[in-house]
Amino acid sequence: MKEKSKISTDVRFRLANELHEPLKDMAKKEQRSMNYLMNKAVELLLKQESAKA
Repeated sequence: MKEKSKISTDVRFRLANELHEPLKDMAKKEQRSMNYLMNKAVELLLKQESAKA
């Protein structure tokens, strides 16, 4: 049986308590998941860092 190529990787991390509720509220307001917003945040960080190089 062929293995499907993964399009994502499960990652666990700790989110500061003071960031959890604002993230949850933003996700609800934007009608997006917190996972989606976290992926976008990481994308922006990586783009910002690569622009510095």
